[in-house]
Amino acid sequence: MSAGPVITQEALLARLEIDALIAEFAYRIDHNLSDSVADLFTEDGWYGRHGGSRAKGHAAIRRAYLQRAEQGERIVRHIFTNLRLTMRSSDEADGICILTLFGGNGPGPHPAEPVLVQDYTDTYRRVGGVWLFGSREARLIFAAPNFKPVLDFGKA
Repeated sequence: MSAGPVITQEALLARLEIDALIAEFAYRIDHNLSDSVADLFTEDGWYGRHGGSRAKGHAAIRRAYLQRAEQGERIVRHIFTNLRLTMRSSDEADGICILTLFGGNGPGPHPAEPVLVQDYTDTYRRVGGVWLFGSREARLIFAAPNFKPVLDFGKA
């Protein structure tokens, strides 16, 4: 068994930038800036559920978050960990990370119990020197008994 991957300086820099992209995604949702989440995707990028519906393109992703916001106040914290990154080229990468989500409707505080744990399978593309999501696919692994999806991605 090998000791692990050899990481070049270029791959290390890409990893730091992609990790910052994932953190920015979480920050915007967690701090009521979800109307700008679509800007973190490529023009043809998509976001959706494993085996289910997808929002494709900036307008559809914005619409999904706008519909969520219209449901009222929600406090959430997205905790992404365990990024495993595979560089496909200097401008393309694939990644898998884990989301642990805490949240609740209405003003907090809410119980400190995870709502869900999901695997995220992502593609990333560098466009104009900036890393963006080409795709984000969430796969539910664990869910609280009262869990209900809050984002409507449209039809599959």
